[in-house]
Amino acid sequence: MAVVSLSTKGQIVLPREIREALGLREGDKLEIRLDGDRVVLTRLSPIQKQGWQRWRGRLAGTYSLQEHVAEHRDEVTRERLP
Repeated sequence: MAVVSLSTKGQIVLPREIREALGLREGDKLEIRLDGDRVVLTRLSPIQKQGWQRWRGRLAGTYSLQEHVAEHRDEVTRERLP
């Protein structure tokens, strides 16, 4: 069991062992809720993020947009041919 202190700003630091066990990294989102007199933190997976934000950065370093445009161009060309 780890004991942490509350800062003057109401912040706590999760011990390294807990962060590593959950695979938490800087910027990850956690849900916080009360369960009686307990505070429960739950890691949010990227899929649980809202809207477009869950896809942000997923295609970084790929040529997906260029491939999509090329496929679309080919499709349009095929449709125009008799």
